[in-house]
Amino acid sequence: MNPKQKSQHASNFKMASLFAGLYAAQAITGSLVQTGLPTVLRESGTALDKLGLLSLIFLPWACKFLWAPVVDRYGVTRLGHRRPWLLACQALIAISFLAMAWFTPQDHFEALLAVLLAIAFFAATQDIATDALAVEAVNEERRGLVSAASVFGGYFGFLLGVGAWLPVYAAFGWSASMIFMATLVVIMTLPAIVAGPTERLLQKDQSQLRPGLRAAFASASLRHGLLFLLVYQAGLRLGMSLIGPYLIDAGLDLAQIGWLKGVGGALAGLGAAVLASVFLRRLGGRALVAAALLNGSVFTALGVCATFGSASSPVIGALVLLQAAAAAFSMMALYASMIGWCSPNQAGTDFALLQSVDAILAISFSIAAGFISQAAGHHVNFAIAAALLGIAALSSPRLLRDILLANPRRLILSN
Repeated sequence: MNPKQKSQHASNFKMASLFAGLYAAQAITGSLVQTGLPTVLRESGTALDKLGLLSLIFLPWACKFLWAPVVDRYGVTRLGHRRPWLLACQALIAISFLAMAWFTPQDHFEALLAVLLAIAFFAATQDIATDALAVEAVNEERRGLVSAASVFGGYFGFLLGVGAWLPVYAAFGWSASMIFMATLVVIMTLPAIVAGPTERLLQKDQSQLRPGLRAAFASASLRHGLLFLLVYQAGLRLGMSLIGPYLIDAGLDLAQIGWLKGVGGALAGLGAAVLASVFLRRLGGRALVAAALLNGSVFTALGVCATFGSASSPVIGALVLLQAAAAAFSMMALYASMIGWCSPNQAGTDFALLQSVDAILAISFSIAAGFISQAAGHHVNFAIAAALLGIAALSSPRLLRDILLANPRRLILSN
């Protein structure tokens, strides 16, 4: 390996570790709130109505587009415009976890909820800055690498936030487990500290920029991107939303479902992230078509299983793991494309808007899946999901071409 190749590999590793660490820190927080904490609280006798309040913690992620223009507009250029936001949010998350060590969930639920909401706000703001950094620091050749690192970091953070946190809590108690979480966040921040400023410089005075939602919707490229999300994500969101209830109806017990949807699903996603990092660049835009077809094929198979009800648990389990891997591959391909839809002028605002719309789609199609499955059965829901994914695969090339032809609002970036 010549010196130039060594330098390139070192640079790629630095970039991958930076984004993997940042996305893992976000996932640690989300997985604790979504899975780990409700389990512990329920075990200690917390009422279900109180547990339902934990869903409020996800509001900052759904509404982050509202303050994304602030993250775009203000920063310290000499330190790297995004880096101060990243480091400040990571520090505040770690400090918040340390503060939570003083509030046992059984005795201080309201205080705990308030701190968790603050953590969610910091994590959502970190997400805005991280996504913006991906747009500003990554050229087209590295989009697949960063996309793979983001998915890998997300699944790795999930494993830490549930698989590592629960044993620590069981062995050492609440306070120790919160100190453990703070330590994990600090460790995941180290690549960002070492990396230094990574954005490429914009050839325009930042003071002239006025990032905002009006400018986002004025972009034909972003509007076409939002349409693409609607078409592409409909089938995936519809099919994924009720896999857990389907497994119950198919006769699997909670232990089996916990493994499939927890550790098994996370490992399948990690494996897909590693493999896709190799193939994503080679496939290019065809990766989105391939991901849609793969997900559609899995939902078709699940629909057949639901129709005849004769499939064994191992067969259903294998399909669920394959779907987790297919979903991870789809996320990576979509993330890599979304990076190219955002203007470097206001990368945080554009990306936050795309993700917020995707969250709204997830909620909407989850509700629709409930009505469809209740009225007609899981097999009909899976069949509709597969059909929508087929439509997505057929229409993706043209929709992506429309995005490229929409004259995106970009500044010329210097190397």
